[in-house]
Parts: sequence; C-alpha cells; structure tokens
Amino acid sequence: MILNPKRILVTKFRAMGDTVLLTAALKELHRHYPMAQIHVAATEPWVWLLEGFPGVTQLWPVTWHHDRTARTKAITRLAFKLRSEKYDLVCAFHASPSSAMIALSSGAKTRSVHFHSFKAKNVYSTVVIPGKGQMKPVVERDLDTVRGLGLEVPAGVMPEIFLKQSEKDFAKEEISAWGLKRPFLGIALGASRPTKIWPLHRFADVAQKWLRETSGSVLVISGPGEEKLSEEFFKSIPQSPECRANIQTMPAANVRVLAARLSQLNVLLGNDSGPRHLATAVGIPTVTVFGPEHPLEWHPYPLDRHPRLFVDHLPCRIGNEPGSPPWCGLVECVAEAHQCMTQISADSVHDQVMRVYREYGKNIGI
Repeated sequence: MILNPKRILVTKFRAMGDTVLLTAALKELHRHYPMAQIHVAATEPWVWLLEGFPGVTQLWPVTWHHDRTARTKAITRLAFKLRSEKYDLVCAFHASPSSAMIALSSGAKTRSVHFHSFKAKNVYSTVVIPGKGQMKPVVERDLDTVRGLGLEVPAGVMPEIFLKQSEKDFAKEEISAWGLKRPFLGIALGASRPTKIWPLHRFADVAQKWLRETSGSVLVISGPGEEKLSEEFFKSIPQSPECRANIQTMPAANVRVLAARLSQLNVLLGNDSGPRHLATAVGIPTVTVFGPEHPLEWHPYPLDRHPRLFVDHLPCRIGNEPGSPPWCGLVECVAEAHQCMTQISADSVHDQVMRVYREYGKNIGI
C-alpha cells in the first residue's frame, strides 16, 4: 500500500449529480494526503465544479462520446496524456470498462477501481474495496473506493462545492438586478427522463403558495433542451403582474455561475436531478420529489434539512435486481398513470418547503 503518494489521479465520467457526489471522496483523499497533487479527469462541463477544490491542482475535462468509435479514440488520447503524468495512485469512481482501462493505462502501481454496478467485478483494481455487492448510497460507494486504500473514513461525509466569494457576490448582484426580492425559492423542473418529473402544474401550485406566504420570489431552473418544461410550467401560472414579475426563469449559464446562483436561494425544490445535488453542496436546504427510482442510492442527505417525498411499495416498480430496492426504468408511463408522482400532492410538497425554509433557510442572505 502506498503511504505517501505525491500525485493522485481521480476519474469519474458521469453526470452533474455524480460529479457533485464525488466531492465527498475528494475531501477524504485531501484530508489523508494533504501534500499530494490531486488531478481529476471528469466529464465536461461538470468538471469545472471542482475548480478551487482543496488539493485539486489539475482538471482534465473529458467529452464522453456516445459513438463507440469516437469514444475509443478519445479514451486512447486521454490515456496517453495521463500516462505521462506518472501518477502514484489512481482512484476510479463509478468506473466503466473504459475508465477502468484508463486507470490501468496510467501506469500507477496502486489502483482503486470501483465499478458502477454494485455487482460487477472491480476490474484492474490492485486493492480490495469493501462493501462490494451491497446496495448503498452512491456517495458511500465512492467513499468505499477511498476505504479500499486502508484509510479510515468517518460517517456522514457529505459533498461540498467551493465557490469564490467574488462568484457569490456577482450572483447576488445579478439576481438583484432582475428585480427579485427575498426570500428565494428555486424550482428545478428537469430530470434525466420524463417519468422522473413531478407534474409541472403542481410545481406551479407550490410557486404560487410561496409567493402568497413569503412575499418573496421564485427562480425557475431548466437546463439545455428543457425549454418546453418552462413553457408548460408558466401555462399554470396566472397572468397577474405580481406572479409574472416574481416568478422568473434563470438565464442559461455555465455550471459555476449556476452553482453561485443556487447559493443565493433560501430553498431549492426539484426532482431527483443534478441541481438539487448542487444546491446541497453549496449549503442550500432542498426538497426532492422522487418517482420511479428509490431514494436509497441518490439521497444520502440528512432528511431534516433535505426531505424527500416518495411513494413506497408500488407494485409497478418491478425492475430491481436481488439486493436492490424496487425501481422502474420506464421513459413514459401510461398503464399506471404515473402514480409514483401523481400521488404526491402539491400541499405535501409545499408543507416541506415551508418547514425547511423556516428551520434552515430563513436566515440565508440576511
């Protein structure tokens, strides 16, 4: 086992939320190896969320191609670049065959390679990673990759994104220039597939209740390709000047600007998607609506500050493997009428939004 690595390579080629969750493991690597240079290869554009992270001295942005030929060429080019860095240690989180091959090609003698599937063999790993074959939160799976190095990891390590004060100040001035007044509720409308999206008219109901009870504002977050979600959401918003003035959509921005804007919210409400992980990592209380997928893997957060709403024990969730909780992989739900989401009322979500605002979000920005 390497006791004092000078150069560490970390890889994780997945989505925004996965990149945010990686930061818990990065904190532990830096805590145990404070003098090491940590390089991170991660998916563009999410990799830039790690800019300024303690101990991280180099970021390698990677475009993950869906076309196999293009992906193979890109992986080969990246592997050659990384090999020249002469790393002592590689940690591959949420690995795939491609990222495991990059770990092997790096030439590092110590490799902690943890495959994405909780059942798949950890190929090319030189260490035994504990907890393999157990379904658990993804953040804990990432931390197991660190534990495989023989390092002690305390319970409850949570993700964190580090922003410059100048970034926060700019976001504060920007939102003020939009004519919005505190407190701010953020609503993230999107998700990776339609069945993970709570009915948009219910988001609109919660937005209107927020305006009435707080006299604040609502910022709607929708990413690239989600413009229709915003359009449908606003169809359920009254045409009154008060509603239209105090409910606005955030303009498009890069991920660091988005993170800074989220840091100005008092509460974020959203589906199981990247923005709510990002809000959590910049210290904002959240409320998450879960539908077809069980929260076990993707909601490691304390439920008092980050409650989640989930309809348990639905017989239509039949896609689980032995040892994992029931889930549904449908892109569109017709036969079951999307009951995993429609059974969650606007009132129940609003109650949680107001509770976390009163208990945790009220003093943010004051």
